Amino acid sequence: MMGAQKMRATMSDEEFDWVDRDTEFTDDDADESSADLSLSEDKFSGLLIAPADWTIETLYSQIGKQIDLDPDFQRRNVWSAKAKSRFIESLMLGIPIPQILLSSKPGSKSSFLVLDGKQRLLTIKEFIDGRLPNGRHFRLKDLRVLTDLEGKKWDDLKDDPEAAAKLLNETQRTAVLRGWSDESVLYEIFYRLNSGSVKLSPMELRMSLYPGDFLKFILRWSEEIGPVHHLLKKRNPDPRMGDVELAVRFLAFDDNDLTYRGDLKAFLDSLCNNYNSQFENTNFVSDVEGRLDSMDQGIVVGLEAFGENRFCRKFTKGNYETRFNRALFDIFTYSLARPDFRLWASENGETLVAAFEQLSTDDNDFLRSIETTTKSVDATATRFGKWLNLCHQLSDVEIEMPAIAS
Repeated sequence: MMGAQKMRATMSDEEFDWVDRDTEFTDDDADESSADLSLSEDKFSGLLIAPADWTIETLYSQIGKQIDLDPDFQRRNVWSAKAKSRFIESLMLGIPIPQILLSSKPGSKSSFLVLDGKQRLLTIKEFIDGRLPNGRHFRLKDLRVLTDLEGKKWDDLKDDPEAAAKLLNETQRTAVLRGWSDESVLYEIFYRLNSGSVKLSPMELRMSLYPGDFLKFILRWSEEIGPVHHLLKKRNPDPRMGDVELAVRFLAFDDNDLTYRGDLKAFLDSLCNNYNSQFENTNFVSDVEGRLDSMDQGIVVGLEAFGENRFCRKFTKGNYETRFNRALFDIFTYSLARPDFRLWASENGETLVAAFEQLSTDDNDFLRSIETTTKSVDATATRFGKWLNLCHQLSDVEIEMPAIAS
């Protein structure tokens, strides 16, 4: 069995043949509603917006120096290679592009955070640097107008004065926000800018609305490719933060000081707020790291027992569904994070899988608890109760129920 720590250390160097499971990892948390930060009007009274239009060449030279592309509330790299190519084509055609909104950093007049426009700036940097996040050459593709540039890299264009000028001399409308006194103002602005036609995922909203040291930690933790990414079939950190969401879900149900009352959003928000306030305590940080390692180890055992295409999928009518099931993720990782049961499961994988299939076939209440109204208190208590009871029957290991309201 491959240990979780070894798996996390080696996964990023493997050549995966996986196809991202975006169509299978569906959003079953659509009923999580957004919530506003507690803000008063006076916090916005000192805001100033200064135009600072720069050429693409100037913007590129400042990325990673004056311009910070990774404030903790920012979204990950989410544009496809096709979308990035079309953006570069738009710049070279001189098509007007929406403005980039920057914010001054505390205590600095010449360093900036990106509030809106990260994907555009990332694309500029990647094209000129010549590499996409997956390490492949950034070649222009699927162009609609400049078809003579199809398949070209920046290295193919930079020595052509006319082609290079089309990109480097183009002006990008930019504005800089100054005069804010409370960081929460930036989160509120970021939330409003990013909650339009392409909605943020629940975890992305949580990152922007409930900033703090724990969420900074869990975001960094998820940047290292490990078992949770293997489970999601992701070569890189999930752009929609599904990896972060699963880790937060696990920690929430794993914490008996938190009681689940049927409102998943409130449950996860409560964990984030609570942990943010405790993350200056090094012992608390170590405890969280240890629990996440137990989750990783449990995922490794689950993947080995069920296989990549069956772990955390519903079994019905003699077959496994292709779609990832978060309700099953909750109960599987909760049980497999317990060392005694994990040891038993690692030695009795076939028995575990057969018992799960039998439970799914014979117990309609269990099946309903993982396929409809999965967030209700009754459904949550049912699936945890029936699964943990089965685990006890199989292994003689008794696992305490998570804190779920009666």
